[in-house]
Parts: sequence; structure tokens; C-alpha cells
Amino acid sequence: MSAKNIGRNKNESDEADVPTGFTVTATTSLKIADANPDRIFFRVDNNEMNKDVWVKLQPAADDNDKKGFLLKGDKGESSWEMPPDNIYTGEISAIANLITSVVTVTEY
Repeated sequence: MSAKNIGRNKNESDEADVPTGFTVTATTSLKIADANPDRIFFRVDNNEMNKDVWVKLQPAADDNDKKGFLLKGDKGESSWEMPPDNIYTGEISAIANLITSVVTVTEY
């Protein structure tokens, strides 16, 4: 199997890693994806109506600040997909805005 190229990254796998979901609280940042130097695609979906979630391109241990990409559960902006020409390969974390929420991640 040859490597798949998207942007500057390569990946040997045709299979996406889709965990069952992460319960994100409003008090503590949670790791939703490990650092992955072979990442070629990443998408996070906020599965909760009326519950906003912040997605952060940093380790969860860095801080519990509410910053990054805001996924609004009620405004139709409930998902974020990483641009294929600018793939971040570090750890990705999330924190809920006010109320516990569930997010799912698709990565390959």
C-alpha cells in the first residue's frame, strides 16, 4: 500500500479512527486526540443541541481556558474540519462552554 498524501502529511492507512464519543465538561479540558505525526484528516462534531464546545489545538494539560474553535450546538456550526493543507499534528483538546456535552472525532 502506498502512502496517502494530504498537505504535508502521509498516512499508510485507509481506515479512519472514530471513537464512540467524549464527554466534555465545562471545568476541565479533555484530550480528544493524541498527537499524531501521521494525521492527514481531522474532524470534530458537537453532538449536543444548545451546548457549545471549544476545540483547542493544544494539550489538555496546558490550561482549562475556553478558547480555540467554538462549536455552537444550536447555530449550525456544530463541527470543525482541519484544513487539508495545514494539518496540526499535536494533541487536541476540548472544553464545554457551560454545560457538559458529547463530541465525536474522526481522524485518519
